[in-house]
Formats: sequence, structure tokens, C-alpha cells
Amino acid sequence: MRACPLKLNTMPLYPGSKIGVIGGGQLGRMLILECRRMDYLSVVIDTDLKGPAAQVADKIFYPDSVMDFVRECDVATYEFEHFDINIVKQIEENVPVFPSSSVLEIKRNRISEKRYLSENGFPVPRFWIFDDISGVRQLAGTIDLMVKTSTGGYDGKGLYEIKKADDYEEIKGEVKGGIIAEEFIYFAKEIAVICARDRKGNIVFYPVAENVHKEGILLYTIAPAGISGKAEKRAKEIVSELAHTLGLIGLLVVEMFLLENDEALINEFAPRPHNSGHYTMDACDISQFEMLLRAICDLPLTAPELPCPVAMLNILGKGSSDMDIDNMLSLPGVKLHLYGKKEVREKRKMGHVNILGKTAWDVAEKLNYIKKIVYNA
Repeated sequence: MRACPLKLNTMPLYPGSKIGVIGGGQLGRMLILECRRMDYLSVVIDTDLKGPAAQVADKIFYPDSVMDFVRECDVATYEFEHFDINIVKQIEENVPVFPSSSVLEIKRNRISEKRYLSENGFPVPRFWIFDDISGVRQLAGTIDLMVKTSTGGYDGKGLYEIKKADDYEEIKGEVKGGIIAEEFIYFAKEIAVICARDRKGNIVFYPVAENVHKEGILLYTIAPAGISGKAEKRAKEIVSELAHTLGLIGLLVVEMFLLENDEALINEFAPRPHNSGHYTMDACDISQFEMLLRAICDLPLTAPELPCPVAMLNILGKGSSDMDIDNMLSLPGVKLHLYGKKEVREKRKMGHVNILGKTAWDVAEKLNYIKKIVYNA
């Protein structure tokens, strides 16, 4: 069963059309830069008129000027799940929004996301849903758990490991509201599967990538992931079915736990560009941002190519003055991307580095070198 009907454009939207971006973060910024390259106009709606996306947009609107925003758009997409859903629906009543607001409603709450996946037969870790953290007391110490708050979860926020009874005691006063407790998965690798789907149901995939997290935040991505053909085929089958079940138009990124037997469990999905797809900006012939633009404008989707191995390293909590830029850029195959954020905070995503190489070993060596430059370790 589809979560939403397909919304049809009568004609493809060609360069010169106006792309509405809901949200003003770095994902919106990178999408807008791709819009500029292809001669699309961009319009942002966000609370921060000086944020990363607003800095490069053609026009910017506050959320209370939603109808002014709508009048400037031919199509809209979102770069952030936690934007006011009522505003997204209001936009959708006047202009096509891809992916649809019904997909966004599923994703913006971890409980609704996991229920949707489970009820539609997708492989997920075992989970339990509770109205508050006290419900976890009965499980604490009997099974290793990852406890997640139902809302506000991104970039490591709202995640708590419980592997012994004392862990529950430490967090019980901190966690508020409904929670989902998942069986902690001891995986072989964490992988990310990225696909695009258009209104006709055509779907294309990027190579499966490996993700490495630190304290719940993506630290780096390596592509290709170096997994078996069987594992890659199975992961893509799951993601293809999810994209079709959602009736999604746009980009879908699914983070998965790859098990030792090559089976995969879905951790979570994002109906938008994703941090784990930033490597596509320099390593692939079509970036994830151009692919999203193609999908929502009803332009041809062609399978992206990755001609060489690549790694993406996140720059977390470091400004440009904190790093030896000269040393970084002296290394061949290194591409620096900064997001225009003025305030440096701990764990804040300030930018990323794409690292291209001739072989997987070459990329791994360069990645270790760049990590030392960024994090002084």
C-alpha cells in the first residue's frame, strides 16, 4: 500500500524554473549550488535568513510568509525533517512538494517510522515502544538496547545505549516523552543505500557505501562499501521496495545494519539528500543533489557512475582556522566543502572533505592523514 499518491507534473521543469527549498541548512545550500550550476532559480523558506542555504539562495522567506514563498515556486522539496509539518502541508496545497508531506510525516517521528517499516514487512531490529522511559526498566540488563526518543532525533541526538541496569538509572531523568527501545545490533558494517525515484516509478542507485559513526554522528563514509555482491543486491532490493511502497518521488537514503550472513536490517531512512551521500559531489558523474533535482523536475534519471574509490570525512566542531588548510589541500584528490556557518560548536557539522584515490588502500591512507589534520589526532 502506498503512503501517498503520486503527484504528476504536466510537463518537466527545465532550467529557469523555480525550486523551493524547505529548510535552510547545509543540505539546502548544496542543493541550491547545484541549481545554480544548472540555471534553476532557488527560493528558501526558513527561520534563519543568514543560514547556509539563505546565503546562496535567490530569495528567502520567513515561515510566516508562506504564501509569498509558494508564489515563487514551481516545485518544492525539503532538506530537513523537523520543519513545521503544517507549513509543509500548506505549501503542498499550492505547489507540488516532493517527497510528499505524508512521507515526511512517517519519517519525522521515530516511532511512526519504525511502525511503518515493521507493518509493511521490512526487516528491522526487534523493538518495543513505551510512553516514557520507565517502560524500559523491565528490559534493562536483560538485553542490550539502543533507546531513542520519538522526536528531535538527528546527528546523534536522543540516542542512549543501555547494556546493564545501571545504564537505565543514569539516563532515566534525562529522557522525556515517548521512546522506542531497539535491540542493540552487533553488525558487520553500517551501510548506506541511496536511490532516486521519479514519478513514473523509475529508480536508480548509487553504489552502496559504508558509514562509520562516532557518538551517534556520522564521522566518515567510504564508497564503495567493499561488501559482497549478494549483500549489495539484497540491500538494494529492500530499498527499492521501500521507495515504491512509499510512492516516493525524489531521493531516498536508507541506513542499514549489515549482518555477518549478508542480510540487512533497516536502521532508519531519510527522504532527502543525506550526509552519507556527500561523496557523490566529487566522485560521481551525478551528485545526489543533481539527482534530486532531476527526480523532482521529471528529468531523466540515469544510473550514476563512481569511477574511483572515495571517502568523505565530516568536519565536526572545527572552523577553518582550526585546521591546517594548506597541508590538507597539498594532498592530491582532496576536495574541501565548508557550509558558511559562523558559529563553531562542539559536534556541529561545519563542512566535509571528499578524498579521492586510485585504490581503496590509497583512499584509506589519505583518510587517516586528513583525520589527523582536522582533529589533531
